[in-house]
Amino acid sequence: MLVSISGIAPDFDGLGLIVDKITGLTNFYFQYHHYIGHSIFSALFISTVATLLANSQKFTVCLLSFILVHVHILFDVIGSKSPDGYQWPIYYLYPVNSEYGLTWSGQWELNAWQNNVIMLCLLLGCVYYAVTKKITFLEVFSSKLNREAFKMYSKYGGKST
Repeated sequence: MLVSISGIAPDFDGLGLIVDKITGLTNFYFQYHHYIGHSIFSALFISTVATLLANSQKFTVCLLSFILVHVHILFDVIGSKSPDGYQWPIYYLYPVNSEYGLTWSGQWELNAWQNNVIMLCLLLGCVYYAVTKKITFLEVFSSKLNREAFKMYSKYGGKST
């Protein structure tokens, strides 16, 4: 669970969008998204926090968290261009250097077919994993909730667990 959360943690810097929408006066989203959570320092921070929260396998949690933050950053570099063509750079060295931004000239749009294919493959992988291992994302919230979901699946889907 900690490793999974580490993979989405870089986008916590995008929560400023909520404040921007509520107040209509701020611009936190564009000021801080791809800065605070998308740097080498945030990767170190996120993996350290995950390690401190882990009850076991601390080295594995640290390593996988660090790697997953970088996978997140990589996919943002290759596939998060806006529909108007703006390439949103990743400020990997922020706050030490807020001038250097990572971009890639071949970056595709966020809603491009490549992202849809990647999402579909990951979704199919999750379904396969859920069916074969009887574990879904619901396990993050509650083991009982996960079991109940499979009981419902058995009841209405016609398959026994």
